Amino acid sequence: MLTPEGRQSIQDAEKSTIDAIACLITTVIIGGAYAAMDNYGTGHLMDTNNPALENYKQSRLWNELRPGDNSIVGRKAGKYLNIFGMDAESSGKRAGMVIEYPRGNIVPLPPSHALQTAARWLANGEVQAKIKSTIMAFPFHKYIIADTERR
Repeated sequence: MLTPEGRQSIQDAEKSTIDAIACLITTVIIGGAYAAMDNYGTGHLMDTNNPALENYKQSRLWNELRPGDNSIVGRKAGKYLNIFGMDAESSGKRAGMVIEYPRGNIVPLPPSHALQTAARWLANGEVQAKIKSTIMAFPFHKYIIADTERR
């Protein structure tokens, strides 16, 4: 993740899971809006190959005044639901006007593709190699006591 908000938006390990079953390692990564914005970018820089983008655009969260290049623009006057699902209110003073830097104070983010990079890293065998080398190097004999008596 490129942003601290994106990193913090990925839920703690206790909420995520890593399972190892029959030589298969699986994991679930759960992130919020900041993680999605970090991963896919924002404004006119966003990655339009985001599989959830069309659903987002069809939701109440999307500002219908945004142009085809996805630039961030001001909203109509009134209450709206922001990307975090919280109520917010717009004065409407900049409705339809681009508010991305340098014309405004919102800095669009390029996509980090951090989640895709992590998935590729997990799939390329590097993780498995690290686990194997750790198992081979770990001094199990210091922590496991063998009972030599037969019962």
